[in-house]
Amino acid sequence: MRFSLRQHRVSLAWWGVCLAALAALSLFGCGGGGGGGGSLLTLSGDVLVPGGTTRQVGGGTPLANATVKAYIWPDFTNAIAQGTTDSSGHYVLTLPETTAGKDIVVVATKQVGDKVVRVATVSPDMPAEGRSNVNLDHVTTFAFEEIARIREQEGLSDLSAGGVATVVERIRERLGSWDGDLSSVLSSQIGGGLTDPTLRDTVQNVIQQHKGALKGSTGDPDVDRARSMMQTMRDMMGTVVGNGRMEGTAINTALNLTRDAVDAQVSAAEAFGKRFEIMMRMIDRLYDHGPGEYRLVGDPYGHDELQYVGASANNKTWKVTSQVEGPSNGLVLTVVVDNVMEAFHFDPAAGKYQITATKSGVNYSATLTPTINETNRTAQLTASINLQDSALSQPITFNGTLQLTLASMDMSSGPRATSATFNGSFSSQFGSAQVNNLRVDFDPDSSQEDSLQRIRLTSLQAQIAARPLSLSLQGVDVPFMKLQGGGTAPRSITVNTLQVTGRDESNKQISLTISQVSGTFEEYRDPVNGVGSGVIKTLSGRMNFASERLTLSGEISGTWDNPVPFGQISQAGHRLSTYPKGTIRINGNMTPSIGKPAAVDITIATRPDASPPKDTVSATFTYGAESMQASMEMLLEANEVDGVYPASATFTMTHSPSGMKVEIAGERNQPPIGTIKNASGTKIADIGEARDLGVPDLGDAAIVKYRDGTFETLQSLLP
Repeated sequence: MRFSLRQHRVSLAWWGVCLAALAALSLFGCGGGGGGGGSLLTLSGDVLVPGGTTRQVGGGTPLANATVKAYIWPDFTNAIAQGTTDSSGHYVLTLPETTAGKDIVVVATKQVGDKVVRVATVSPDMPAEGRSNVNLDHVTTFAFEEIARIREQEGLSDLSAGGVATVVERIRERLGSWDGDLSSVLSSQIGGGLTDPTLRDTVQNVIQQHKGALKGSTGDPDVDRARSMMQTMRDMMGTVVGNGRMEGTAINTALNLTRDAVDAQVSAAEAFGKRFEIMMRMIDRLYDHGPGEYRLVGDPYGHDELQYVGASANNKTWKVTSQVEGPSNGLVLTVVVDNVMEAFHFDPAAGKYQITATKSGVNYSATLTPTINETNRTAQLTASINLQDSALSQPITFNGTLQLTLASMDMSSGPRATSATFNGSFSSQFGSAQVNNLRVDFDPDSSQEDSLQRIRLTSLQAQIAARPLSLSLQGVDVPFMKLQGGGTAPRSITVNTLQVTGRDESNKQISLTISQVSGTFEEYRDPVNGVGSGVIKTLSGRMNFASERLTLSGEISGTWDNPVPFGQISQAGHRLSTYPKGTIRINGNMTPSIGKPAAVDITIATRPDASPPKDTVSATFTYGAESMQASMEMLLEANEVDGVYPASATFTMTHSPSGMKVEIAGERNQPPIGTIKNASGTKIADIGEARDLGVPDLGDAAIVKYRDGTFETLQSLLP
């Protein structure tokens, strides 16, 4: 779509919230399951404090080893549960089953120096299966303290979960970056309000604007059911999105953390890296030079050259001394072969190559053995490498074999291989890896650009030591096809198993397993330049994700009738005639650690040749005895500036067994509007911009306004 700045922001918020459930779950292929959370009512979340509270730099500091207590609103003297946060600020409380449906206050306290740090929140309408992602920070504390202070004067005997979420979201917009000392702005009494006048006025102003949203049940059963429907979505998003980070990004987060940890080790071993680089340059400079003694010298511009010093004792030895300034200065490289050679190069006739590089604190050694079997037309290179360096906490070792099958023994124009197979192992302070049967097949009669025929891998095992993370890849097979005009692209792909196991930013274990992957490709020729490439025609597989918060498992399959490169789908100038037509289906199981297991079945269909052209999404989410059926239809148009874009969209979600239905519709450059109706079609709530629904103070914020006058913002559905 093409929107003005305000309209673009509104539309993103609207459709992002409308499709929150679809987007979150479709990323994982989750689903399956019924039932509730068992007989235990469990509450969990994270406790964070501003940096100024504990005199640490930056906000969002986990409050470890804090005492966490739960209370039933408004009794703040008799705790119903107590626990302690772990090193990452995470807590878990088990509440009496009788607290289901009650408004629960959670308070975390810790003695820090000469003061007591206190953080709090309120979690209204506790579901019978418990609730996760009940997080405490300075914003939730500000909201709770002022809501508690005005509770009696405003008649807030019961709180709305959506209203509290709305207040927290609005306060976070204004004070999310606050980095002061919490203990200096709170009353000594829990729920006594804020003592800082500026903060108090800001928070009270927000609460006054949202009094209608904060009120709990007004006795209208249809409104209560509609609110419950919104809260079901909010709890689901809390489970999946938690702290603003989707579980689907946890593996990527772990990979980034691992990369940062490895980078830190590499930086610490920078001297080794420079020495190793110089050693490799010495070997490269020796090519085609006769046996003898040399020195490597550099100039002020960073260039270096090999200078001859004198003959060696025999015609089997090369010796180079580095005179390049830096960590490599004084490094001595020695290469010794079994048989006499006129010039240095790798040749099986030379026999074994013994390579060493030494200086104080440095001892590198490698044995390379090239062999050739003319009868079987095979060549092999076996390598054993050991790198010891004072900059390394442990040696780097490598042992491996590369075997080539040659097209012929006539190598006057260089060897032409029909296959190459590699096996090897690697270990270091950075991690370890083991490769078993990585095989590449070539067509020796083709040009170098289109000679690749197939890649196969039996297994790859890798372990990153800097921040524990492991990867296992099994059973890969990728045959290639020749493209018109040259080059190759995959014809198909199969992967038996890809598994990644690591830890997230809270040091909690996570794992992702992708299995039974099968895909086919076909050639796509760019209509402008005629260049060919491979694009996915069909793809299917299974996925399992496990973390402390939830497990996800499911299947995904997709078929495209006219596949194109993904990068071209949204390009300006793209046409409906080349827009992909296909179907993607996702189904499976989601089981949160706290809350209801869920089932989902999602089908996404693109139909650019329909009348009118459209994209559709249909989904069913099942939560035990409850379910939601959702559908979205976007009508497509195209122009020179935007390419293909949705001109209008409609969204519906129906709750079972209540029959409550959410309907939202919108056109390009217009804010969407909608309603919530009961099973008989009676309107229970309006959905739209606040200013259009009689709440002008909230401007263009998207809200749900119920017929009893209460309301909540749609943005509050996203934690």
